Amino acid sequence: MQRKALALNLLSALAGLGLLAGVEGILQLCDLGPSPRLFALAETAGEKVYTANRDVTYRFFQHPYRRPSPLVQSFAADKAPEVVRVFALGASTLVGFPHPVSAAFPHYLEKMLPAAYPERRFEVINCGITALNTFCLVDFMREIANYDPDLVILYAGHNEFMGPYGVTTPFVRVGNDRTMIRFLMLLQRSRIYYYLGELIAYLQNWAQPEETTPSFGLHLAREEIGPLDAGYSRTAENFRANLEEIALIAAGHEIPLLVSTLVANLKDFHPLRSECDAATPAIEALTAAGHWAEAERQARNALRENPYCANLHFTLGRQHYQRGEYGEAKAAFTRARDMDRLPFRAPTLFNQILREVAASSNGVLLCEVEATFSAASPHGIVGSELISEYVHPTVFGHYLIARTMIETLAASPLAGQWGASSTLGKYEDYRPSYPPLEEVWRRNDLMLFLKRMPYNVPPAALSRRLAGLIAVQLAALPHLQEAERRQFIEQGGLRFLRRMLEELHLGDRPALQRALAEVSGGV
Repeated sequence: MQRKALALNLLSALAGLGLLAGVEGILQLCDLGPSPRLFALAETAGEKVYTANRDVTYRFFQHPYRRPSPLVQSFAADKAPEVVRVFALGASTLVGFPHPVSAAFPHYLEKMLPAAYPERRFEVINCGITALNTFCLVDFMREIANYDPDLVILYAGHNEFMGPYGVTTPFVRVGNDRTMIRFLMLLQRSRIYYYLGELIAYLQNWAQPEETTPSFGLHLAREEIGPLDAGYSRTAENFRANLEEIALIAAGHEIPLLVSTLVANLKDFHPLRSECDAATPAIEALTAAGHWAEAERQARNALRENPYCANLHFTLGRQHYQRGEYGEAKAAFTRARDMDRLPFRAPTLFNQILREVAASSNGVLLCEVEATFSAASPHGIVGSELISEYVHPTVFGHYLIARTMIETLAASPLAGQWGASSTLGKYEDYRPSYPPLEEVWRRNDLMLFLKRMPYNVPPAALSRRLAGLIAVQLAALPHLQEAERRQFIEQGGLRFLRRMLEELHLGDRPALQRALAEVSGGV
């Protein structure tokens, strides 16, 4: 009897699985629901092309946070012999944020590679999507390996904690085990999973119709994590495993892979969360009042009790920087970055992992963008001169990334397949141009983005950064055309700047208030 019951249960389970498989097959056959693929095959003017699937991110984010992919790329299904096809994988840095996508380093590469190797025609296909991490990029790598790439570029690592499946993510999460995460990602590719999610979202909206969904952004991050937490080391292990899998896919298809070290704002971006947030305001007040010695004494005393306090390391970094002790300053700023309990900036460990994976994998080139940014920064410490806020490069910073990548390629055997090389032009030869008014509006957007950073208490460093942006904005406004200035005022641009002034620390306001009054009177 027991065997019979077991057999019946097994048959029932198989029948249920068969039914699910049949439903899934019908949904896919009828092309119902979004495709999980990064690119979809289409026909344009009689030619078969792959076009970007704008719904590709549906499976990486819960229903309230889904947004269409910004991808607009397309490429021929059959690659011409003279074409060198390059795919760039990553997240919001590749989108150019907070600048236009035309300012992102893949678009510099699109201009600079043909200039460096005029005998070949280059396609640079930008696959950057905001907030994604290497779990998602492993899937993308499997797909693009089938599109005849000549090179894949990877710039990724800042979203490993907070992105989908990360240990502190506000999005899709199923623990820290990589096998379980990969299994969930497999389920998420099914149309049944998609429609079940849609049904759950519909029922939730029906049950709580008045509940508002928070907007997409850094403020969604709530869970803190530090270097001593188990999830921190597990995230590093998963990052390494994902990179190794991407490298294996590339090697299996004989695709050259270029991986880049990561850059972040060390000098001018205060840690978001710290183990000793309560101790920081008093020390910052001493610093602001010019009592540097007492501020340093209190900071060092507090560090004896809280050696992993990111805020205090940042304060000591400023002390060293003011005294011209730049080596000590860089070390302190780096510790502050690595100990930030909302780790939106990849820690030092991640660049070590990138270097180790590149060294131990076949066909992988390492691009030392971190070293380039350090060399191009005042006193070797990366700050707001090259990083717009916390990790996203300035327009010139994107140019530096592209140039460093081309220099890395030029020193590799790969470049020998592309013919004779030519000397690259200057930054101005490749810099994208967009209307001054657009630049002004984007600067306002950057200020708003910084204001919304999830600090418990906005630090002095944030006030200084906002003050600097307001000063640049006020200097730029008189150079707009009269119609552009009028449009800026009518659409609330000056009102926004006045509100931003109220966010500044009192000492940062007076000169800017006078400058704003002058600009307001002249328009």
